[in-house]
Amino acid sequence: MNVKTACRQQPGVFLWGVGQLCSILLLAALLLFAAYQRAGFDILLSEILRWGGSAAFMTALLMLVVLGYGRRREALNGKRLSQVMMGLSSIALVLFSLQHFWFGNGLLSLFDLATVILITFLVSLELAVLQQSRCRIKQPGSQCYKQMRPAIFLFLFGIDLSMAFIPLHMEALPRSFNGLSPDLLIGLPISVEFLCVGVAILMCGVWLDRSGWKPPFYTGLALTGLGCLYSWLAPDAVQFILSRGVLGFGYGLTLLASQSYVIRHTDNSNKSRGLAHLFAGLYSGSICGAATGAVLAEQFGYGPVFVSGAFIVFSVVVYGLIILGQAPVPSKAAEAVPADTVKPQQKGSFMRFLGDRQVLAAVLFSSMPASIAVVGFLNYFSPLYLNRSGVNDASIGQVLMLFGVILALFGPAIGRFADLSETKRAPIILGCTLGGLAFLVFSLLDGVMAVTLAILLLGLSNCLVLSAQSAFVLKQPVTAQYGEGKSMGIFRSSSRIGQMLGPVLFAGIITMTDIESGVMLFGLAYLITAMLFALLTWSPRGVRVTSQVKAVSNE
Repeated sequence: MNVKTACRQQPGVFLWGVGQLCSILLLAALLLFAAYQRAGFDILLSEILRWGGSAAFMTALLMLVVLGYGRRREALNGKRLSQVMMGLSSIALVLFSLQHFWFGNGLLSLFDLATVILITFLVSLELAVLQQSRCRIKQPGSQCYKQMRPAIFLFLFGIDLSMAFIPLHMEALPRSFNGLSPDLLIGLPISVEFLCVGVAILMCGVWLDRSGWKPPFYTGLALTGLGCLYSWLAPDAVQFILSRGVLGFGYGLTLLASQSYVIRHTDNSNKSRGLAHLFAGLYSGSICGAATGAVLAEQFGYGPVFVSGAFIVFSVVVYGLIILGQAPVPSKAAEAVPADTVKPQQKGSFMRFLGDRQVLAAVLFSSMPASIAVVGFLNYFSPLYLNRSGVNDASIGQVLMLFGVILALFGPAIGRFADLSETKRAPIILGCTLGGLAFLVFSLLDGVMAVTLAILLLGLSNCLVLSAQSAFVLKQPVTAQYGEGKSMGIFRSSSRIGQMLGPVLFAGIITMTDIESGVMLFGLAYLITAMLFALLTWSPRGVRVTSQVKAVSNE
């Protein structure tokens, strides 16, 4: 098959590749320099930049050889080129690490070096996906859903640049609140931000059904970028809280619109895989943004980081107009259920949708328990538990980062497995079971080992659950009747309730005399919800086929 790509045999490929290598190595140099400073080692940033420059030069020479060989064989389509860039990026990072061992201080913790390499590897992975999007194969049936992954990566990277120091910045601003404790006050910006995310997701569903994914997507980007700038300019605590609310509302709009784009460009054979790619880019961007933002804030202060975040968010608009705007509209045969263009065929209602047995089971016994587990255990319980175990802040951050790494590296592959399930029940049940087992680890271990293993299992659990849940709800006949945009908005809003309940529930666990027993009880409760989901969503095959036929005939 003779398929032309947008990038084959163009000189711009080499320049793009060199720019990608330089970006990755610059990030690695900044992160490694920050690790040296934290460890108290005296080394100049210019010296580390020289290591990155020499690694980039040697890898660029190798790239010339590879690209020349590829042109002669005419094999450099988008997918092959992205694989080449991943290989070259890995070689560049190896060369950079060897120079650290040869010229640097060998006493630096290997864990710190591994963290630097891991973050830069995730960035190189997302840049490789971006390379594939630029060189996309222009033919029907191409995997257009992958083109949203670089956008959501950049989006979360820009937002989470400031995530590590928001409470610290809030604490330094003038405050005019009376009667509120300082600990509660410094947490208000994040609470208001996530509250506005939930409100925006709920409202965005109706907008998606009426106008498609583009208006809420670009509106959300504009609001998020303006929220970053407002955070930089906010003169006091009240306006800073308002700025995070504006950012959160834009975040919610863009997040649900990006899911709508993926759903629109997938069918039943690859919907879970497409959503897994989206969430992989989301968590990868969050990890890399938070780590990079902490380094930038330490070197340049908070203000430049807010401005940099706004610039990155606004750059997603340019990416969307160039790449996403040119994506071909899927044909009727290619998509089983168009996501945001099909109008409901029957009159549905909110209560009818939420009261459906399958949807209710997904909300109460899958979405909410998973949200409680992730936010409560990962964001609240683990830092406090590890701190009481004598673990320092840097190590706590590295352990918590494992959750996002698992989703970024294994999410798409596990999403491919989830697509093999026709009903999507099996991946959800397996994911919830793994989630319950994650907390039963505390019956055998404690301390850092228990938390690390629990986070790894919880990451694998969410690789299955996050992508399969949405696909499961979208397959229900009541979803098509009520409207897919509104349905996804309501379903995703339910997870926000779980995210609010998570810290409250785990706050009760951490006050118990025997903390490990409390975590185990939560794990048993999680397993019970998995069994309840399996029971409530089970139906004989004949009944399921009959209901699907009736739904089609009603349309």
